[in-house]
Amino acid sequence: MKLKNDELIPFSESFNVLLPSDLPSDKALEEIIINKVLLMNKMVNAPKAEPYAGPALLSPEATGVFFHEIFGHRIEGHRLENMYNSKTFKEKVGDFVLPENLSVISDPTLKTFEGTKLIGHYKYDNQGIKAQKVVNVENGVLKNFLMSRKPIKGFSKSNGHGRGDIMSKPVSRQSNLFVLAEKGLPDKNLRKKLIKECKKQGKDYGYYFKAVSGGYTNTMIFTPDYFNVLPIEVYRIYTDGRSDELVRGVNLIGTPLLMFSEILAAGEQYSVFNGICGAESGMLPVSTIAPALLVEKIETQNQFTAKPEWPLLSSPKERK
Repeated sequence: MKLKNDELIPFSESFNVLLPSDLPSDKALEEIIINKVLLMNKMVNAPKAEPYAGPALLSPEATGVFFHEIFGHRIEGHRLENMYNSKTFKEKVGDFVLPENLSVISDPTLKTFEGTKLIGHYKYDNQGIKAQKVVNVENGVLKNFLMSRKPIKGFSKSNGHGRGDIMSKPVSRQSNLFVLAEKGLPDKNLRKKLIKECKKQGKDYGYYFKAVSGGYTNTMIFTPDYFNVLPIEVYRIYTDGRSDELVRGVNLIGTPLLMFSEILAAGEQYSVFNGICGAESGMLPVSTIAPALLVEKIETQNQFTAKPEWPLLSSPKERK
């Protein structure tokens, strides 16, 4: 998308499905395109966000990407035997790693969730092991890792998560990642709690991350143990009653253990995020199912933008 000052902003919409027949209909695609054009037109005039540290509300979709990046990759068992990996959770089995009201389950055996197909589903992994449900976190306590046929200390068997694309050697990878919350709150209550927390911290507004395009993370010791979620639709929610304000140029960044300690509450409604995950064993389909999350403090930085050199001459068609 090109702004008036010739600056470009990355914006994309993708559909990850199992079959061509699962793609939206032509009519649905037309409606999606119209709505995205309207959103992009608004984004052209939206203010550019400044770096921020404070309360935020993540939509279910954003929560799903958030957990995939900062939690899911750190419970993939093969990483825990890599001497160059940060091994965030290696010594934390039996310890609290999340708030007590949150549990995490990896279950590739499920094909759908509330009518939405899960592309992280499979019957057998790429090492011939039958897919199975794995309880990773139960009421905040870390219980298990995702395992391939390669054992690690304390976990000698595969639990059906040895995955790889056709060109790669399988390693332990994510499948369908469920983030489950007890006593989830309605959206309006989460919003009230966000505003209350902003006032408590002396902030004029908090952020609402509505839609994201994906993210990435680093689990190696060569660089800081960080994550980066890439939002495409972000709003400021003001404490004085002003209307929500669309902003642009926001990246959600942080480190995993600190972010988990900042979770205040979760929502009662769940959504599915289907996507393609790239790691050591190639590009694989995965799904996350999660509720909204209220976080006491997040950190943002400015998003990458580009300002290319445009042609000096207009197109021949425009010069006619």
